[in-house]
Amino acid sequence: MTAASSERSRKRSPRPPIVAFRRRDDDAFPLVTYRRDGARVVHAPELHGHRFFVLFLADGGTGKLHFSGKSVCVTAGHVHLLAPGELHDTSGLGSVTGWAAEFTEEALVGLGEGIAPFLLPRAGHTHWVGFSRRTSGVPAYTTIPEADRWAWGRRFEVLDQELREARLGYREAARAQLQIILINAARLIAPLATGDTIPPLVSEVFAVIEARYAAPISLDEVARAVGRSPSHVTATVRRATGMTVLEWITERRMAEARRRLRETDEDVAIVAERVGYRDATYFIRLFRRAHQTTPRAFRMASRSVGPDR
Repeated sequence: MTAASSERSRKRSPRPPIVAFRRRDDDAFPLVTYRRDGARVVHAPELHGHRFFVLFLADGGTGKLHFSGKSVCVTAGHVHLLAPGELHDTSGLGSVTGWAAEFTEEALVGLGEGIAPFLLPRAGHTHWVGFSRRTSGVPAYTTIPEADRWAWGRRFEVLDQELREARLGYREAARAQLQIILINAARLIAPLATGDTIPPLVSEVFAVIEARYAAPISLDEVARAVGRSPSHVTATVRRATGMTVLEWITERRMAEARRRLRETDEDVAIVAERVGYRDATYFIRLFRRAHQTTPRAFRMASRSVGPDR
């Protein structure tokens, strides 16, 4: 096969899907938990990514978690933090059982400075990015000492119970429990994960999006702003994050839309305009696609049991 035909074949190959966050029962709370039973396909059967974080704790069985060019053995005690955009394949997990917590960057609002940098980009980037794929190639995982595994499992059980029962103050309790779990994960994983978290060009692209997302903006305009060709920018951002520049523009707009829906009484059409969409119908369609609910329903759910922040 020639280099040209190989390049054409690569371009024709399907891009791994990036899975959106699915909130429980149309609730706006950005955190869900579940048990992996060793057989169920949760997100996608092959290589894929998420638009949210996943913290996974294995408590039984054996298997493998595949990344691009790397596989990780998973057994009891394995804990792994998957960042948004981090491409992986769970089809090799086989009999592995355990707990998973899925959460968006919104669940991290209010985290202290000691833990937030472990999850979010380096200083200077806003929390909407919610992206920390490690360019060093060191996945964020480790094995919990056997003596500590019961306590880890119990923390996930308590978190799951709070979310299922939804009693008075459950959001605050769930956030506190998640923070405890993340602090313990950071203590184990952070010393192993070295290197810069975001390639410089991707950081520049995020900065342009942050400054201009509320106005009409195209891939060509982003590329001109960072002084590179559109094809080079597209390839670099997709390789580092699993998402395209246009998808990240939408991601930023949706993050601001969620904030405005939670914190203001602006009409949906006004929200649409202020996040860069002149056509409110188009905005509603995009919002529904990203969140499996309408902006109006999202607003009602976010206020029905207290603020989501």
